[in-house]
Amino acid sequence: MKLANFKTLISIVGVCLIFIIAQTSQVSAISVKELLGLKKSEPDVTADKHTTSERGVVSAQKSDAEWAKTSVNAVSNPQINLDYVALLVANMSQQERDKILAEPELFKQVIESEANNRSTVSAAIANNLVEDRNVEFLMQRGAENILRESYLNRLIQSKLPKDFPTDAQVAEYYDTNKDQFVVPERVHVWQIFFKKPDADNEQESAKLIKKAEEIVNRLKKGKTDFSAIALAESEHEQSKVLGGYMGLLKTNELIPEIKLPVLALKEGEVSKPIESAAGIHILKRGKILEPESLQLSQVEQQIRQLLVKQANLQLRTAIFTQARKEYPQAISDSKLEEWRLRLKTKTD
Repeated sequence: MKLANFKTLISIVGVCLIFIIAQTSQVSAISVKELLGLKKSEPDVTADKHTTSERGVVSAQKSDAEWAKTSVNAVSNPQINLDYVALLVANMSQQERDKILAEPELFKQVIESEANNRSTVSAAIANNLVEDRNVEFLMQRGAENILRESYLNRLIQSKLPKDFPTDAQVAEYYDTNKDQFVVPERVHVWQIFFKKPDADNEQESAKLIKKAEEIVNRLKKGKTDFSAIALAESEHEQSKVLGGYMGLLKTNELIPEIKLPVLALKEGEVSKPIESAAGIHILKRGKILEPESLQLSQVEQQIRQLLVKQANLQLRTAIFTQARKEYPQAISDSKLEEWRLRLKTKTD
């Protein structure tokens, strides 16, 4: 069995085993061994040689030690060998490959994990899990997914030039889409924030607004420091630990209740209390940074990744279209509706 198939089988077996256990976890009359489809231990034919209590002890010991065993010679148990390991390593990323081959202990851990997986797959096959129709379908679909993606990737690699995208193609895209590579206007903002009380509690709301107004008066008179008040009293946890600093914010992303008041302030000026749906804000405006156009050198890698992604999507679409043309699927609207209604009736 190929590596990809073993990987697919391992994943599916694990999911199915967990599903089976979960679905029957409350049925106390059935043992875990039975739920997993493992055969019961044969009754002791020499029962007359043991007392009842001795038989119970022997049976319990055997059950504890052997519940996960399968029939002897029930299925072949393919061994991991160099060819298998070579394929396993070949299907890793370059970074993963270099790492495990450089570290003996890590290499051992990876192979031990694969050994566990292969032994579990053999146990699953021995216990006829592959004969379950749902498992068979999932295994087939998983294998087909791997085959499809391998086919797509190989075709795409064969169609994309090695030097794609060229420097000229990157530059052309940049020149044509310069408006995409602009950092918008931003502003440094600090705030002291108080959460709104319940909407129907007018008395508490009035107290909160009065408290905010008193803080603003003290700030404007220079009797206290904005950051000190934020640290001591602000209820916005993320900014209070930074002395109320909200960060360098894009002005076009500010909520409407805050955007206009902030931009109307002078640098370093403190706002009057501002109400929003969340609560009461006292804001201090920092420097405004004007929109900035990014240079090609700053976005070159981003453009290359974008062009490769676009080319991949276009090629995948073309491959799907061609495959459906050469190997059509007999699907019609009437047939789809028939299937839907039949399945709906079956599940209702």
